[in-house]
Amino acid sequence: MIHAGYRFFMMAVAFSWLGVAAATTASPPTSIQADASLPNVVLITIDTLRADYVGAYGSTEVKTPSLDSLAGDGVVFDNAYCQVPLTPPSHASILTGTYPATHGLRDFTVGQFRKGTLSLARILKNRGYQTAAFVSAFVLDRSWGLNEGFDLYYDNFDLKELEGTNPGNVQRPAEETINEVLPWLENAQDPFFLWVHLFDPHHNYDPPAPYSQLYSTNLYAGEVAYADSQLGRLLSLLRRSDRYENSLIVALSDHGEALGDHGENEHGFFLYEAVIKIPFIVKLPKSYGIKGIRVETIAETVDVLPTVLQVLRAPLAPEWGIEGRGLLSVMLRKRTEDRFAYAETLYPLTTFGWSPLKVFRQGHFKFIHAPRPELYDLSKDPKELNNLYSRNQALANQLRTELLRVEQSFSSDSEPAQSELAQSDPSQSELDSETIEKLSALGYVAVAGPLRTGDLRNLPDPKDKVEIFNKVLLGLQASEIGEMERSNSILKEAIRESPELFIAHYSLGINYLKMGNPERALNAFEAAAELNTDFVSIDVNRARALSQLGRTDQAIELLKGVTDRTSTHLGARRLLAQLYARTHRLDEAINLYRYILELRPEDKQAMKLLGATLVQNREYEAGLETLKSVLDLGVDDALVRNSMGIALESAGQMQQAINSYRTALQFKPDYSQARLNLAFALVKAGRKDEAGVEFDQLCTESPGLCSQYRDRFQQQLEALK
Repeated sequence: MIHAGYRFFMMAVAFSWLGVAAATTASPPTSIQADASLPNVVLITIDTLRADYVGAYGSTEVKTPSLDSLAGDGVVFDNAYCQVPLTPPSHASILTGTYPATHGLRDFTVGQFRKGTLSLARILKNRGYQTAAFVSAFVLDRSWGLNEGFDLYYDNFDLKELEGTNPGNVQRPAEETINEVLPWLENAQDPFFLWVHLFDPHHNYDPPAPYSQLYSTNLYAGEVAYADSQLGRLLSLLRRSDRYENSLIVALSDHGEALGDHGENEHGFFLYEAVIKIPFIVKLPKSYGIKGIRVETIAETVDVLPTVLQVLRAPLAPEWGIEGRGLLSVMLRKRTEDRFAYAETLYPLTTFGWSPLKVFRQGHFKFIHAPRPELYDLSKDPKELNNLYSRNQALANQLRTELLRVEQSFSSDSEPAQSELAQSDPSQSELDSETIEKLSALGYVAVAGPLRTGDLRNLPDPKDKVEIFNKVLLGLQASEIGEMERSNSILKEAIRESPELFIAHYSLGINYLKMGNPERALNAFEAAAELNTDFVSIDVNRARALSQLGRTDQAIELLKGVTDRTSTHLGARRLLAQLYARTHRLDEAINLYRYILELRPEDKQAMKLLGATLVQNREYEAGLETLKSVLDLGVDDALVRNSMGIALESAGQMQQAINSYRTALQFKPDYSQARLNLAFALVKAGRKDEAGVEFDQLCTESPGLCSQYRDRFQQQLEALK
């Protein structure tokens, strides 16, 4: 709709999303009606929790009465291990009973949740269980595919709607998560499967009072104590509702935290005990008569799924491909078993181009497969300070052989360990720039390094690179808290020390974009592109820089190249759609938004931008219908209301349009385009005094728009006389 030669104004906002294919599974037998007397299943994962920070594991650093009470009522596994010290792949192993190479989610940059992978939620749902998950951080957003089988998956981590929103706001404290869990639990029908994830011990450590004061010298311990206190609220409700005794409760961590151990500050880089040894507690239903015992047998996170099915006396079909081993016989002490633990991290390889690491533990001995291999006797050297490799190569070679045997046993659908990275297409599983930024805010470097092919044995040992790794993390953390000059200085120092480290060049480019210096950003991205031709987010951000420099046609051509290379990088398509809209190629923009929604129907932001672009294209009825759907989904902002105002005005619903423009201005008081639309709408409604007030305000806020439309505004005012 046009007011005497003036067009309605729209506000374009940048937005991108993680393009990860959703998991589809080969379902277990057809759903059945569950017996309400069956045990409820409660899975509790406390992120980044070291075993030695739990009272039941001998901690003197922190008090954890909730976990300790659970341990007193259950079984404590003293030698439990995660399969990868990163949150998404570790939880994938917990929920599927399979190793990372089988379920496909290796880290943030390589692999996807593999189609056909069956989850515990799906199995229990098909057995008649009500299923719900409540997760506390973006790293477990449904985009990874972990929502498979859940009736309710409460992630609720909408990406930023307007530029400038803090990307670090991608987690919620335990109290907020438990506040969501308790009402669901009160109304849940038995039997149910409930997964509750608490994120608080994860970087950065900022516990609320009183834990910030009680643990002022060890804030990580304060986060653990706070998470434990909130867990207590959940356990209390289970007890009050008479569900605790008959429930199967599994509490464990996805990985630990290094806290400086072996030079690593957080997790994901090394595979020492501090990061892969985890607390693992199982409280059996009362009918089993087992409580307050400890088990020395090695356990793994992949053992959770088969153990739950054993306790429920549910069948486990061989064709499901479950790789974990049930622990019920061990808990009932019917037999002892010589078990092993396997763990891996591809993080040094996929992000930095250094060697991956693998671990095999059996008995007291632990072998770390690395360019400089390591062997430790954990019974005598629990802190792994005395490498026995050179003195006992025969044992080390035996454990290496066992490690390779285990890797070869992984699902036949997964590629062999070395060829997998060479044969995969990184562009098809790469994270969007916004997702990378959010993961960075959580302490992760989620950027794919140059693709490595062939023999990986000659790559640098991560032990030799931990200082430069920590330096890059320090630079990213400085950027996240707004210390841009300090961040740039650290990253430039990293580049001087390791010029081939493309991530430092790339991160420097991101900093310059944040600082509003697209010219320098473009130079940094081009340096990164020379080092890594596989990481398509470089081109996406080069396009951002080009668009900010006014070189829109070049940006569009660059993004078209990205979309030709990958079908899953939705952020590239989102930015391309916005540039199409900016250059009035509205049909192409609309088609791209619809493509995004085909791949991700729940993408509220794509739906919002589609509605706004439809209105911009004068498809008012379709645009208004889309925007109303967006409101129904809980998305409400200045762009939505301004666009709705335009559509309502075109339909002759003048008062509703005026109300909508005013709401837009409540969201964004300096939204000049909405104020201009409001002024003209008030003129059209014959309310010239109000119109004059709004136009005068516009002239104060935006002299350029005021000058451009003053004559037309005066002409329309005169026409009312």
